[in-house]
Order: sequence, then structure tokens, then C-alpha cells
Amino acid sequence: MSAFIDFSAETGCLAVHGELTIYQANTASEYLCKAFGSGELRHVDLAGVTELDTAGLQILLLARSLRTPANVPVSLVNPSDAVRDVMELAGLEQTQ
Repeated sequence: MSAFIDFSAETGCLAVHGELTIYQANTASEYLCKAFGSGELRHVDLAGVTELDTAGLQILLLARSLRTPANVPVSLVNPSDAVRDVMELAGLEQTQ
């Protein structure tokens, strides 16, 4: 299964559904950069992530390091169990 990524400039939400692994990392990175470049990205919704590996984790860490034009951090929200498990295993603080 591949990832389905959808960005709504109206809500500032980049939603990820499906796997976020090495096989989707390039596409996910492109979507993230495009959404960030729009100046509208506010948060990344992870409720639909079914699998996460270290490549996907790198994408999430990149997203978490970004700041909006108002200098507010982009937030990772609604982590799925798969996201929580990997974040905990990596010793990283929880997302919202």
C-alpha cells in the first residue's frame, strides 16, 4: 500500500494516509516542501498513517522543524498507533 497525501491550503493541514516508509519518502518530502512553500502549512495530520519506518520518521522530524511565516512551529497532530510506537521507540517526545 502506498501513501495518500492531501494538502488543504484552506485549513493548513497536510494529511497522510497509509504507509510512510522509504518507498514513499521521496513523494512525501515533495508534498511537504510544496505545502510549506505555499506559506499555508500549519499542521501535519498523522491519524491515517498505517506504517512508519526511519525514512518516514525523518520526514516527520523535518516537518516538526519547520516554522510558519508567523514563526510558529508546524505541528504534528493525531498520531496513529504506528506513529506513536516509532516515536516512543526512537525516544522522541510525543506529537499532539
